[in-house]
Amino acid sequence: MKTDELVYDKTLKEMLLEYIEELDTFIINANGYPTSNCQTKGEVNGVFFKKLNTTKIEKLYSGDYLSLFNEYYNLLQGRVKTNKIIAMLYKDNDIFEFSQLIAEEKFLDNANIFQWDDISNLFDVILSEINACINYNRSSKIKLGIETAIWNFTIDGILFDLDPPKLLKETEDTSFTRKEDINHIKRTIYRSFDETGMKTNLLVTLILGEKHNSFIIKNKPNNYLIILLKKILDSYDREEDRKKLVEDLYNGVSVNEIFVDHPIEILRRELMMRERGMNKEIVFVAGTSESGKSGGINYLRDKYDEIQHIKIRDVFPKVYEDTQTSLSFEEWQDFEEKRDLNNFWRLFINKVYEMINPEKSIIILDTMYGVNGMMELYKILCDKVNLLYIDAPFNDIVMREYSRLRTDSLRGTRKADLSITIEDVVERTIKKDKNKNSRGANKLKELRYSLDYKSLEIGGLGEQFTYLINNDGNIDDFYSSLDKYINHIKNKSNDKSDVKLQKRLKK
Repeated sequence: MKTDELVYDKTLKEMLLEYIEELDTFIINANGYPTSNCQTKGEVNGVFFKKLNTTKIEKLYSGDYLSLFNEYYNLLQGRVKTNKIIAMLYKDNDIFEFSQLIAEEKFLDNANIFQWDDISNLFDVILSEINACINYNRSSKIKLGIETAIWNFTIDGILFDLDPPKLLKETEDTSFTRKEDINHIKRTIYRSFDETGMKTNLLVTLILGEKHNSFIIKNKPNNYLIILLKKILDSYDREEDRKKLVEDLYNGVSVNEIFVDHPIEILRRELMMRERGMNKEIVFVAGTSESGKSGGINYLRDKYDEIQHIKIRDVFPKVYEDTQTSLSFEEWQDFEEKRDLNNFWRLFINKVYEMINPEKSIIILDTMYGVNGMMELYKILCDKVNLLYIDAPFNDIVMREYSRLRTDSLRGTRKADLSITIEDVVERTIKKDKNKNSRGANKLKELRYSLDYKSLEIGGLGEQFTYLINNDGNIDDFYSSLDKYINHIKNKSNDKSDVKLQKRLKK
């Protein structure tokens, strides 16, 4: 082992020296949190250690790494609440970092669940610490920075990812950037040293954590992005910086400032996407098997230019891909529905917002099966969500499906199946409805508003929420009922004095 070392906790030095020769054994059974500059990690006697990526460090920085880290760590303490570094030691040209072990439940990762108030308070703490760094930078030739990805902090506000050190010095290149990549240089310095860059990166990484479902935030307001953006604007002490951020969010950043994954551009797109989505009327369609849902939706989509049709089954696979989970799709869906159903449908709605055509004002989604999911969707979307339930007499359903299957498809490549019998259709229809009803599909038509309009209830005394169409007549009668419903949705969207909305605002 080299003599180069940094030992901040002298009481643990002997223990570390005793174990450092055996670290390879512990690395094999490593567990803990990795970082971009960490090759392996683990725990030894209640102390967390990382084997740093020295090859990467040497490529990005030619100076004395331990000396720079020591200077950074000493400057950072007192301005930012950091995790306790115990020691940094060399072994066979590798650098090992030892730090205080953090409880897993404190990380904004690993599918942990937090309350909105905790996240809001954490946001305030980090903004304050960013300000402390910026104030230091204004009076110093050395620039002190932090990586503000929200998952680099514990829920109680401890910054634990300190490598590589964020310290810009005029006398040497300490930026830890790929020197040949101007895009990487811009991104690294902006997100780690610039006031607006650090603050918007903090918010953007919260969005990304939500998108990837790294953690769940309970009781989160629907307008949480606006709430946190206001916190950022209020945290500036210079009006010109505040105005510049607002201008960039409105117009986009200038060509000179642009680089891949610019936090302002990510935030700008997210705000625009959600605003675009919240201006739409979203209609979920449910109903008994073969009641005419698909034919009715095709009719509406073809007749009304303002309608966009999205299948629910096309959305969830995209949500699943975002989470980057190792679970199968079926395992993931079962796990997420049981873990937090509201979060599960928030992820869905956010993905729908990405898929919305801005020129369409009514979004139709089919087919809705779960009654509990519909109740959560109302909590998320309030008066912008609607449920159309298409029913039909069982005998009519069977005969329509029998005729359909024995006829060539008009829209697709399906050929008539003349071997199908009415008994086959009856059995198939009963089986499909039984499967749907196991998730509460038959209870969807019983949904009513609670008396205060804050939630939906099955049955209850409030106004009916579900719009029912009984497809028990001829095709013209069915289409007429659908036209009436769409006109109802249009009027609802245009009616700014909607009674239910007024009641909700008064609460």
